[in-house]
Amino acid sequence: MKAAYIKTIGAPDVIIVDQLPLPSLSSNQVLVEVAAVAVDPIDTYIRSGAYKIDLPFPFIIGRDMVGAVRDVGSSVQSYKRGDRVWCNNQGYAGRQGTFAETIAVDEELLYPLGDSTDPINLVAAAHSALTAVVGLVTKARLKEGETLFINGGSGNVGRCATQLAKRIGAKVAVTAGSAEKSQWCRADGADLVIDYKNEDVEQALKKFASDGVDVYWDLTRQPDLQKAIDCTARRGRIVISSGLAHTSQMKIGSFYTHNLSMLGFTITDLSKEELAEHAAILNPYFQQNVFRPRIAKTLTLEEAAEAHRLVENGIDGKVVVRVRG
Repeated sequence: MKAAYIKTIGAPDVIIVDQLPLPSLSSNQVLVEVAAVAVDPIDTYIRSGAYKIDLPFPFIIGRDMVGAVRDVGSSVQSYKRGDRVWCNNQGYAGRQGTFAETIAVDEELLYPLGDSTDPINLVAAAHSALTAVVGLVTKARLKEGETLFINGGSGNVGRCATQLAKRIGAKVAVTAGSAEKSQWCRADGADLVIDYKNEDVEQALKKFASDGVDVYWDLTRQPDLQKAIDCTARRGRIVISSGLAHTSQMKIGSFYTHNLSMLGFTITDLSKEELAEHAAILNPYFQQNVFRPRIAKTLTLEEAAEAHRLVENGIDGKVVVRVRG
């Protein structure tokens, strides 16, 4: 089978596209013919070595996938040949990735693709939508009628988070850095879009929620913790899921005297059981097209290195790679 893989960590140029043996099929695994995959920032961190995990070389890159079942192991009960499926959890914890014509996935890490779900839309949204669900539903426990601020609302995660928050019934303010990106955020349902390049974000938030927002989610590469504390209401929640190499300072007193919570997470740390629970939350949303990702570029498997370069260079939107068809 054709696959995109690495033999060592490094720049996108270390990605090789060539033939590898078909994966062996264990009794609890499903053999899947991959239709399309997507590139997430975490994929570039793993490939470059910035996010350090043990990799089984040669290592097939990628974690998200949509495809169809080709064969099943002897103990598999949930799937049969021809079923449409998806996953967002390969390429770490000793598992090979998804950038290949055929992959073997543990039954419990594979999820059904609903009849009304657009597969390309799903694979483009999978990682960002999961991040949004973990951040807003599991961690922050956002409720109907609450206020949410997303610092970085025009990015892939920010847009999915806005779309999800509006479905929950929250009031949402976001930042964006251009007229075009502001338009995207308004289309997602944002109640307030703040041009952070030309507006005072804190003043705008004060008008939006005079006592502070209930949930403050910073998706930028340099989260300012003190600003987050200053803009969050008493008993509010601050969510941090970015800024891998960044250091920030905060006044401890203003944090605990306001009874605030600070929540951090990574998708890579989710257990198989947690991944399955979140997939069950996501599937109805996927079928109802709640998440509407912007696909910036569609490439072929041979262009896997270019896909990684585009993401590292900060392309606006998702990069999707078609593996078959």
